[in-house]
Amino acid sequence: MDDHPVLKSGETSASLSVSYLYILRYVNIVDCALDLSIHSLESEGHRIVAFAQSGGKLHLEGHSIYAEKGACFLLAPGAKAQIEERDKDGHRGAVYVIAFDAYRMGEREPALEIGLTLPYETRIDVTAMSRLVDLLEQAAEGASNNQRGKQVDQLKQQIRLQELLVLLMEHVEASHSSSDAKLAVQESIAYMVQHYREEMTVEQLSKMSGVARWQYSALFQTLTGKKPLDYLTELRLNRAKELLLLTDDPLREIARQAGFKDEYYFARRFRHAMGLTPKQYAKTRGVSNQTIKQDVNPFSRVVVVGYVLGDLLSLGIRPVGADMTVIGRKVVYRNELKNISDIGLLGELGKVKALCPDLILYSSFRQDRMEELSKIAPTVSIDRLQPTYNRLMQVAELFGKEAQAKQWIESYERKAGEMWRHLALHTKERETAAIFVLVDGDLYVMGMRGIALTLYHPMAFEPAVKVRQLIEEGIPFQAINLEQMSDYHADRLFLLVGESERSRSEASRIINSVYWHSFDSSRVYVTEAKWNFDDPITRDRLLPALPRIFRLP
Repeated sequence: MDDHPVLKSGETSASLSVSYLYILRYVNIVDCALDLSIHSLESEGHRIVAFAQSGGKLHLEGHSIYAEKGACFLLAPGAKAQIEERDKDGHRGAVYVIAFDAYRMGEREPALEIGLTLPYETRIDVTAMSRLVDLLEQAAEGASNNQRGKQVDQLKQQIRLQELLVLLMEHVEASHSSSDAKLAVQESIAYMVQHYREEMTVEQLSKMSGVARWQYSALFQTLTGKKPLDYLTELRLNRAKELLLLTDDPLREIARQAGFKDEYYFARRFRHAMGLTPKQYAKTRGVSNQTIKQDVNPFSRVVVVGYVLGDLLSLGIRPVGADMTVIGRKVVYRNELKNISDIGLLGELGKVKALCPDLILYSSFRQDRMEELSKIAPTVSIDRLQPTYNRLMQVAELFGKEAQAKQWIESYERKAGEMWRHLALHTKERETAAIFVLVDGDLYVMGMRGIALTLYHPMAFEPAVKVRQLIEEGIPFQAINLEQMSDYHADRLFLLVGESERSRSEASRIINSVYWHSFDSSRVYVTEAKWNFDDPITRDRLLPALPRIFRLP
C-alpha cells in the first residue's frame, strides 16, 4: 500500500464500503489481431476483463466462456486466464483489463475476495455500452496521468473503479429476473426427465414454467442445446434403448413404455436416430433380459457437478464421476468416494465426456456451465441452496427413490428430536446462536445453510438477530472480519475451522480475541468445518457428534 499514498488503511473517502478499500493498480488494453492470438493474464490481484469493442473467449482453468461485446468478468487473485478475442465483422478490437487490490479495513495485505455481490469467473453482460466504454476509456486515460503521482489523479482513478464496480453490480441485479426464468425452464426440464412418457407440448411446458412461449424455447435450447420436442424425443429413445436390452417385450409395448404414440412412429424415429431398426439394435448388442438385472436405475452412468453428491450417495446411487477437487477433501464421507472419477472443479468437459454419462446432475454456482455440459448428456439443474429435504426429494424423483428419501426424512426427524431432548437438559429454552466458518483463512457467518439447518431447530437454538436478517434476505453466508463478529452477538457461538494452515492460524487469533473471551467457555464451541454441509450423510453423522461438540459427558 506504500505505492498509493492517497489511500491508507482507515481512510474511507475512496472506498466502496465501510469494510474494504479498492486500490486501482493498472489499466491494460489488449489489442488483438485477427489471427486469434491468445493473451495471458498474469496477476496476483483482482481483475476486471471487459470485452468493450468485440466478442471472443475467456479461457480459464479447464474451461472457456464465450463473450459477446459488452461482456465483463471478475477474476479472483491467482486465477489463471487467457483472452482470445475476435470481432465477427473482421475488425480489430480491444479488451480492457483493469487490475486492482481489495483491502479489508485495518489490514495491510490484499484480501482474496472482493466483499461485494459480484460473481467470480461468470459472464456479466453489460447493456449500458456507452457508459461502460466511457468508464473504461477514462480509466485508461487516467492510468497515464496517474504515473505523475498527483493525489487528485489517483483519487479520480479510485472513483472510476468504484463506478465501474457499481455498474457491474447493477447489471448482476438486473439479470436476476432473467435467471428466475432460466430456473423455471430448468425445473420444467427436470419434469420432462421424470414424466417423458406423458403427452406434452411446448405450449404446456411454457405455461407450466410461467415463461412466455418465445422465451421458453430460446432458454430451453440455451440450457440443453436442443429444441424442447427434440430433447423429449431423445429422452424417450434413451429409455427405449434400455428396454430393448432389458426385455423381450413386443415393440408396441416398448414404444408405449417409452412414451411413443405407436410402434410405427417409434420405429421410424429410432431408425432415423440410430441408423438401424429397434430389433437390429437389440440383436447387435447381443444382450438379453437374462444377462441384465431388472432393478437397474433409469440412468446407470450419472455424473455429479456440485453439491448433490452426498444426496445421491445417501440414496444408494453411486455416480461414475464427480467434481471432487474441493468437496472430496472437505466432507465427512471422503472415504466413500473411492472409484468415483474426479472430473475437476466445475466439471472439465473432456473428463465428463470421457465417462459417457447418460445424465448429469448440476448443482454448482456457475450456471453458464449448464449449456456446455448439456451438449454431452441430459443435464438437470438442482438448486444447491434448497433445504436438505427439498433437494433430496428432487434427486430421489429422478431415480424413483421417493419412498427411500421419505423414509430417511422420517427417521432423521425422529433421531434429531431425541438428540435435542437430551441436549435440552444442558441449554436454556430458545437461546440464540451464531455460526462462523473459516475457509482457507477467510471468515464467514452462516445463514440457513450447512450446519445451521441442524442447529437452528425448534428444539434447539434460534438464530441471532442479525443472522435472522441474513436468512430473511436469502443470503446463505456472509464474508466478515474479526471485528464484525460482535455484530452477530448471540448467547452461544460456534466456530467451524477448515484444515488449511491459514484457517488454523486465523482460528487462533479469533479464540484469543477480546470478544471471544467475553463469553463463558461453556458457551463457545470450536469444531471441524467438515460439519458445514447439509446432505443426509453429514447430518446423520453430525447428530451423534453433537455431544462431543458440546463437550458433554
